[in-house]
Amino acid sequence: MTGAGSGLGKGTALRLARNGHDVIACVELSSQVTALREEAKRNDVTLAVEQINILDPADRAFAWTIEDVDVLYNNAGIAEAGAISEIPLSFVRKVFETNVFVNLEFTQGFIKNMVKRKKRKIIFVSSVAGFIGVPLTGAYAASKHALEAIAAVMSDELARFGVQVATINPGPFDTGFNGRMMETIKKWYDPKVNFIDQTKAVFPFEQFDPQEMIDKMVEVAEKDEGVYRNICPKEFIDLVKEMQMEAWIKTENQPLL
Repeated sequence: MTGAGSGLGKGTALRLARNGHDVIACVELSSQVTALREEAKRNDVTLAVEQINILDPADRAFAWTIEDVDVLYNNAGIAEAGAISEIPLSFVRKVFETNVFVNLEFTQGFIKNMVKRKKRKIIFVSSVAGFIGVPLTGAYAASKHALEAIAAVMSDELARFGVQVATINPGPFDTGFNGRMMETIKKWYDPKVNFIDQTKAVFPFEQFDPQEMIDKMVEVAEKDEGVYRNICPKEFIDLVKEMQMEAWIKTENQPLL
């Protein structure tokens, strides 16, 4: 599992290991290796922790040497916030590099072996932002829209080889990720230069207990057969569908929210 150093990824890796699965938790930073190993030890959980930053070619090459991967859990991701009309393109490219290009490249490195062995699963942690976008989250939403397209096509391409593909679509969970995303605006926003007021940017949704999402992520990994798309919490399924329908009748300059 990539992105296992914090949040949903860490919780899911620990829970899967507690359930008796052989889990390799991939983290970005060396400090996260120590912290996660110690947490696993405190909880009497056997968990392999490796520093594998998917942005590093050497780390990717090392990861591809790991054999017998039954479930590839792509959880690593970043976010940059700000009005899409003004956010510097360097920040958008940074988000796409991690959430889209490197996620795809990392996955491609495992696919041939998974095809040979059949009955394997690839899980992409996307977001409800993969279906809807709200002001100030355009870069993140765009990257997750792209990831949704990749996962959907990959699912169709690999089905005949016995390799399942599924997506996880978390709504707003209180892991700290969403709050940190909104803070990234400070890195480039200048009220003297930018015309959209972003001085009071806050995450627009109530946030939920992450345990519900961790339970769902564990369930998807453990199921031999399951649905392709997994939105959580359930109430966001209807919200996503409503907002997608509203796009068909939306008039010019009318916000969806």
